[in-house]
Amino acid sequence: MITPMIKYSFLIYHKDYIPFLEHLQEQGVLHIIEKKKEIDDNIKSSLHQISEINKTLKFLEKRGQEEQEVKGKQEEVPVVENVKKLITELSEIEQDQSSLNKDIQKAGPWGDFTPEMKEKMAELNIKLRFFECSEKNFNEQWNEDYYLQIINRQHGKVYFVVFQQSDEEITIDAEEIKLPEEPLSQLLKKREENKKRVEEIQATFDEYAAKYQHQLREKRHKLQNKTDFELAINHTEKQAEEKVMLLEGWIPEEKKADLEKFLDKQDVYYISSKPSDEDKVPIKLKNNKFSRLFEPISDLFDMPDYKELDLTPFFAPFFMMFFGFCVGDTGYGLLILIGTLIFRQKVKKSMKPLFTLAAVLGGATVIMGLISGTFFGVSLINVQAYPLKDIILEPLQLFWFSIAVGGLQIFYGMFIKTANQIREGGSLKYGLSTIGWILLVLTFGTFIGLEQIGIDTESFSIIKNIGLGISVAMILLFANPEKNMIVSVFSGLYDVYNMVTGVFGDLLSYIRLFALGISSAILGLVFNQIAAQFLGGSFLSYIPFIIILIIGHGLNIFMAALGAFVHPLRLTFVEFYKNAGFTGGGKKYKPFSK
Repeated sequence: MITPMIKYSFLIYHKDYIPFLEHLQEQGVLHIIEKKKEIDDNIKSSLHQISEINKTLKFLEKRGQEEQEVKGKQEEVPVVENVKKLITELSEIEQDQSSLNKDIQKAGPWGDFTPEMKEKMAELNIKLRFFECSEKNFNEQWNEDYYLQIINRQHGKVYFVVFQQSDEEITIDAEEIKLPEEPLSQLLKKREENKKRVEEIQATFDEYAAKYQHQLREKRHKLQNKTDFELAINHTEKQAEEKVMLLEGWIPEEKKADLEKFLDKQDVYYISSKPSDEDKVPIKLKNNKFSRLFEPISDLFDMPDYKELDLTPFFAPFFMMFFGFCVGDTGYGLLILIGTLIFRQKVKKSMKPLFTLAAVLGGATVIMGLISGTFFGVSLINVQAYPLKDIILEPLQLFWFSIAVGGLQIFYGMFIKTANQIREGGSLKYGLSTIGWILLVLTFGTFIGLEQIGIDTESFSIIKNIGLGISVAMILLFANPEKNMIVSVFSGLYDVYNMVTGVFGDLLSYIRLFALGISSAILGLVFNQIAAQFLGGSFLSYIPFIIILIIGHGLNIFMAALGAFVHPLRLTFVEFYKNAGFTGGGKKYKPFSK
């Protein structure tokens, strides 16, 4: 759900404004309303520094070094600047190494031909020309015709040098080579020096990652507090010939008593009010422990608008089921569940909710794997001792199950859309068109279901016709309740076209759940069969058998888990959000705090 917000406006005498802001920042509850003002150079500079620190911290965190415990005051080291310089130097070295490797490869077969050697030959009016050709194309007659010396023979090629006098004409059918300016020994020396420098730079990065991440975070915190304070001043309006300062912001309704207790001790005039239709209210989500795990997923798309429902608790159970459906293997689910629970104990506190979410998804995979009947690619229905054969669904049943689940989520989304329309419009009439669609689906579904179980529905045809008539009337007459009846009818007809064409497409999208689950099971079975071919009478045959199983199922788990995350995201953000009437566009609640 979305936490209710209250708008506050403060009027403060200009001399008391800075102390008031300092106290307000300590309270840490007010989301300041931003004014459309150009920020000054100091704020831009601070924001740039924060951005650079974030980049540096992200780079150092990837080093995977254990941070050293900080005791006492740390030495002030320009870590950000040094890291930027070293990264630039590392990039230049990599480019230099690439060029050196090419030159070494070119000079390798020739050995050391130093510039001094070439200069001495030039003094004798002799020019050194370097050639290469294949063994079969080398003509021995060239030895008779020219002053020629074979330098090397390797990889089916002949490398030779011709000593050309100034007026001598050389006609040799071979590729002439231009050697690097520096001799081979110098090139090799430079390459080794570069390697040593790279090792020094990498060691410096590791040292910074171990010693200075805490220092960087402290610096970032101070800068962020300073910047937030300056931004708060920047978003303040000056009133009454700049003698009075006006500041506006939002707080969660639950914090009202605490804030007003603080304000009563301050020399400030304030008023509070409920949000109006024109206000852009910040969004703070407030969900139970289970739904809160899925908030990082909803954040990937957009925050809801203040007037609509938060869809996180509504899509959470479906997302969990979809993930399990796509992976669809009990063994894989157990690995994900056990692995995430183990690693959850070792990660930072901020990362624990993500690992808990992964464990929940692993548990859902175990359950859906029991329904699909696979365990590391083995079909459980063929295992005589397996006790839960009755719950295993055949592939065709899984196909229809995926469509049924999709239809349920779409239908569920229509109820949410109705609630959103009534909530945003402020009246029941705004949701009547969607209620008409719900009634239409229920009417068709009820009578088709009765016919399927053998009940004669002819005697209930009047009820059916009344239900259909009422639903159609609601769809057409209340499609656009703010307009007149004719406009609303045409809008309703357009909605009918969109709904009929869209719902079938949406339903077909859910087939991907079945397809991904089946493909995961088939790949697991294939890896099992490939590994089984290596089994023989020898104990050593188990080595390739186990290696293939580990690599094969490891790849399959990775691919299945990736697909099981991406495709349910699409079903949630496209099919479900669309049918639930999600508009979004909300801005996250960010209090002015330290």
